[in-house]
Amino acid sequence: MKVFVLGASGYAGQAIARQLGQDHDVYGTYHTKTQLGGKQGMFRYELGDAAALDALLRRVRPQIVISSLTGDFPLQLAAHGQVADYLTEKADGKMIYLSTANVFDAKLDKPHYELDETGSDTDYGNFKIECEQLLQAKLGDRCILVRVPQIWGKNCPRIRKLTQDAQNHTPVVTYPNLYVNYTTNVQIAQWIAYIIEKELAGIFHIGTKDMYDIMRFQVELCRLLGLREPVFRKEPIATKCFQAVLPGRQETPQSLQMDVADVLEYLAKVQRQPL
Repeated sequence: MKVFVLGASGYAGQAIARQLGQDHDVYGTYHTKTQLGGKQGMFRYELGDAAALDALLRRVRPQIVISSLTGDFPLQLAAHGQVADYLTEKADGKMIYLSTANVFDAKLDKPHYELDETGSDTDYGNFKIECEQLLQAKLGDRCILVRVPQIWGKNCPRIRKLTQDAQNHTPVVTYPNLYVNYTTNVQIAQWIAYIIEKELAGIFHIGTKDMYDIMRFQVELCRLLGLREPVFRKEPIATKCFQAVLPGRQETPQSLQMDVADVLEYLAKVQRQPL
């Protein structure tokens, strides 16, 4: 099956392309660089270049397009609309769109599951909601939404920053009363591979089944990585609140499920491995 990953040079996109490359014919885009070995099938794409995107879609002729694009919001929205229009011409065309827990950031009174009504009071969250709605309107059940919380993994940007801040005694912003769930780049890639294999549809929340408050996670991760505890700058939150997208669907096997403790153990293990 031909799969086209938009944003395949990003942190999540790289993991998705590598995982799917084991069983599918995978192509992808990058903007300024790619760490996928310069392999054939990686194409430079400038967000906003509609003619280039059309040419790539016609050249690759993918059955599935996966979007982990970042960048200018209106340009992303236009690109997603263009991809959806292309896929409507293919009877077997599907799109998997990476969305975010921020589509619920105006509703922090509880964690959220796949069928909960979205609501945001941030530009980012509202943009992601707009993308979700656009793709669902154009593609119907051929649009698969994948919502993810904070993404972690080997040498990820968040680990690099936490390590640097701990070593330099730089204050680390934390939220001891904000509960979130977590995922890894590898977990996202494995879930997407399973969704494709089993021809599943709808909305999926890919993340841990439980939650830690952000400060607890940071403290535990520093301990497991052998870092001194950071100097924290605690942001006051009056009441316990949540920004978590918990997985509520039953189709994914237990082997793909994780608890926060599993994520922490995984991060401690992979960080000890050589690059």
